[in-house]
Amino acid sequence: MTQTTSITTEYQINVSSPVWQKVEQIAGEFNLSVNELLEQIGEGKLKIVAVPSNSEQISDQDIANAFIWLAAQTNVEINVYKLQKLLYYAQAWYLGVYGKPLFNADFQAWIHGPVIPDLLEKYQCQFSWEPITEKIEQPKLPQKIGQFIEEVAEAYFEYDDETLERMICSEMPWLEARGDVPREESCHAIISQESMIKYYSGRVFSK
Repeated sequence: MTQTTSITTEYQINVSSPVWQKVEQIAGEFNLSVNELLEQIGEGKLKIVAVPSNSEQISDQDIANAFIWLAAQTNVEINVYKLQKLLYYAQAWYLGVYGKPLFNADFQAWIHGPVIPDLLEKYQCQFSWEPITEKIEQPKLPQKIGQFIEEVAEAYFEYDDETLERMICSEMPWLEARGDVPREESCHAIISQESMIKYYSGRVFSK
C-alpha cells in the first residue's frame, strides 16, 4: 500500500506598517477583520478598484469656497479672519475624526488665532475687514466632504470672529505652537497636525 503525504506550502507576504494600517482601515469600514476582507476579495464578493491618488485632492481654497458659498446661502457674514478660523476647525475636526488632513496647508499660530498666510493675504487685499462677498458657484466636493463642511458650518457659523478667537486660543494646539511667546507678540510657529489629532480626537471620543 502506498501512503500519500499531503504537503502544504505556506507563503508569506511582508508589507510595510502604513500599508497594513490602510488594509485594517478598509476592513473596519466594512465591519470585517482583515482575514475576512481578504477572503471576500478572493471569493469575488469585493472588488478592488485603483483610484488615482490625486482624484480627490482638496485644497484650502476649495474649503474656503465651500464656506463662502454656504455663508451666501444662509445670509451669514464671514470676514477674512472668521474664514481662517472656520478652515482651522474644519481641518482640526477632520484630523480628529479621520486621522488625516482634509487639505494640505499649515496653520501658523498668529496673535488672533490660526492663519494660512497666503489665503489670508488674498482675501485681506480684496475685502480688508469687511464681509467677504465673492460670488462663487457651489463647489464640487465629494459628498462626504460636503456633508462634513456643512456640519462644521452648522456648529460655528453662529459665532463671530472674536468668539472663535477666544475658543481656539484657549485650546492646546494653538497654545502649544506658541509655547512661551507672550499673548500679544507675533508668532509664525506651525500648529502641528499631530497636536490637532491628539486634542480633537480626544474630544470626539469623549462625547
